[in-house]
Amino acid sequence: MATKGFDWEDYVVFSVMLAISSIIGLYFGIKSKRKKTTSADDMLTGGRSLPVLPVALSLGASFTSATTILGIPAEVYIRGGEQWLWIMGIIPCFVIVGVFIVPIFHRLQLTNAYEYFELRYNKIIRYVGSLAFCVIILLYMSAVLYAPAVALSQVTGISKEVSVVIMGAVCTFYTAIGGIRAVVWTDAFQLIVVWAGLLALMFKGASDVGGWTKVWDMADKGNRLPRFEMDPDPFIRHTFWTYLVGGGLNMMCVYGSYQINLQRYSSVKTLTGARVALLLNLPIWVIYITILSLVGLVMFAYNSCDPLTEKVVSSPDQLLPHFVLETMGSMPGLPGLFVASIFSASVSTLSSGINSLAAVTLEDLIKPLFARNRKESPSSIVLSIATMILVVVFGMATIGMAYVIGNLGRTAFMIAFSVFGMIGAPLLGLVLNGIFLPFVNSLGAGSGLFASLVATSYYGIYPIIYPPPRINLAPRLETCDSNMTSASTTPALFTTTTTERPGQDTSLGHPYVSYLHLSTIAIIVSFVVAIAVSLATGCNKGKDIDERTYYHYSWCGKKQKSYSMSMNDKTHINSGFQHDNHSKDEIGMSSSLDKY
Repeated sequence: MATKGFDWEDYVVFSVMLAISSIIGLYFGIKSKRKKTTSADDMLTGGRSLPVLPVALSLGASFTSATTILGIPAEVYIRGGEQWLWIMGIIPCFVIVGVFIVPIFHRLQLTNAYEYFELRYNKIIRYVGSLAFCVIILLYMSAVLYAPAVALSQVTGISKEVSVVIMGAVCTFYTAIGGIRAVVWTDAFQLIVVWAGLLALMFKGASDVGGWTKVWDMADKGNRLPRFEMDPDPFIRHTFWTYLVGGGLNMMCVYGSYQINLQRYSSVKTLTGARVALLLNLPIWVIYITILSLVGLVMFAYNSCDPLTEKVVSSPDQLLPHFVLETMGSMPGLPGLFVASIFSASVSTLSSGINSLAAVTLEDLIKPLFARNRKESPSSIVLSIATMILVVVFGMATIGMAYVIGNLGRTAFMIAFSVFGMIGAPLLGLVLNGIFLPFVNSLGAGSGLFASLVATSYYGIYPIIYPPPRINLAPRLETCDSNMTSASTTPALFTTTTTERPGQDTSLGHPYVSYLHLSTIAIIVSFVVAIAVSLATGCNKGKDIDERTYYHYSWCGKKQKSYSMSMNDKTHINSGFQHDNHSKDEIGMSSSLDKY
């Protein structure tokens, strides 16, 4: 069965979206030059005075990437609607991050969020944390860039090479020119485009099927509705507890330990504003996941002959673009709108990641190198130029690595969440140990980080080398050619299980832990090892730890004094405070977190 391609109207809609993104970057670049505010701090934090709503939308857009747009509907279509249960883990995640983590990082006002590790532990932990973040984001951005390019090339005629270069070039351009302001405002625009495309597709598809009653009935017959599987077994791929614990910790990695979002908390003027920006993302994510899950159900009800069985598409990532052209192909401009929404989601994630990589590299590499060679601090113009160069370098690196990701043989959705669990969760462990366990020392924290990386690497890499059998729900084959429906030609991709848990992976002689529980493993190992090593090495006895970096508990006894630093160190660490409107007592070196 042939699939309709793009018409000229679709290319116009798609091109207009890319043009608007570039114009926003150009606008903020020109505006900052006229106001002479092109300092590195302004480019990376927006002068710490950005409006709450655009920052809230940017927080949401930063990780509403093509991996989730393509992955969640495909997951619902193939395995069932358990993806919707992810909402259960997102709710406690946002509460914990908003109540405990945001105040710490907003009050510190750091350009590079991982300066926190230097204040709480030491410089080595800081550099290790920054390196871990760079690895996470480069891998994640590469998956975000490559996967939609491949999927869309199969159904629109746009080659993957052209797609990769276009997305990479556009986001690099407006990020380099306009800085964080362009990223935030473009993210807000792109999130609106994403939602417009998803809603148009969802309602058009449901209408074509015959209404929501028909969609629900077909999903129920096909066993695609969410099942509240309450078995706590971590070897089952998706259960209620997997999403509550593992899914929540995965999301906490994103909002509680990644420079991309920690940087945005500091870009809002007040702590209340930062909290509001974060908490506004709770309803955004609930609605977003609900819409994507419904799209998956609509897609299942619509396809009476499975496109994978029919070999119209070759991978799950191509199911949604194929569905778009099938349902919207006769309506000029709508396929272009939806393809634009997929590209928008990817571009918003890329721009946020590139900007954050530039911030980390500037603080951890460029400034220290400059300080070693010269006595005076680099001028704002020099730092601004260095920031633009870093943005371009990381943009080009992402484009280059995108092709490497294609050799991993997994869907973009799986790659993204595996990366979050394998590397992001150990990084989150560093943050949680530092904030909630004042007695954990640098040796304990470093040991916990290393041990959790080893554990998650074992459980995460083994399934890539030796993939477990994919045991999925049966597809619909009612209108397929009779030759396709024979047992000999039905693809192994859709073998059904005979257990009470259809569509769930089982343990096959090796611990194939759910990919969502990689985060759970990392946090448990990080806590246990950090506590044990710290207790064995005398905790922080005799050491001065900056009281702003942890929560003090009354039962811990007498508080320690603030971390003492030389004037040069204070100048460096406090450079980010220049835009803060809090009183000196509130942000001074001797202030204590038990004030808030």
